[in-house]
Amino acid sequence: MTEPTATPGAPGDPQPSAATRRTNPIAAHPITSLVIFVLVTGTILGTLIVPIYAHETPKLGAWPFFYWYQLVYMPVVAVALWIAMLLQRRLRRPADASAAGTAGDPAPGGAR
Repeated sequence: MTEPTATPGAPGDPQPSAATRRTNPIAAHPITSLVIFVLVTGTILGTLIVPIYAHETPKLGAWPFFYWYQLVYMPVVAVALWIAMLLQRRLRRPADASAAGTAGDPAPGGAR
C-alpha cells in the first residue's frame, strides 16, 4: 500500500506553516514603509539642495535667511526622524505579542 500524504503543517513538512512563516515587514506594510522613506529622504534632501536656503534675504532681524532656516530646520528634522523611528519600530514588532513565545519556552520564574 502507499503511505498517506503529509498534511500541511505536519512535522515532516519542509514548508513552514502560515502561522510560523516570517514575512518581510516592508512588503507587509507598504504605506508605512513609504512614509518612512519620504520622511528620511525629505530630511536629507532639505539639507543637500542648497539653492533652497542659500539666500541673504529675507532677513529676520540681522540674521540672513540661511541662519534662521537652519534654526527652524533642525527641530523639524528631529521630529521627522523621531516619527520615522517610531514607525520603523512598529514595523519590526511582532503582530501578536502572545504568539512571541513557543510551547517549548520555559515559564516565567524558571518553572516548567
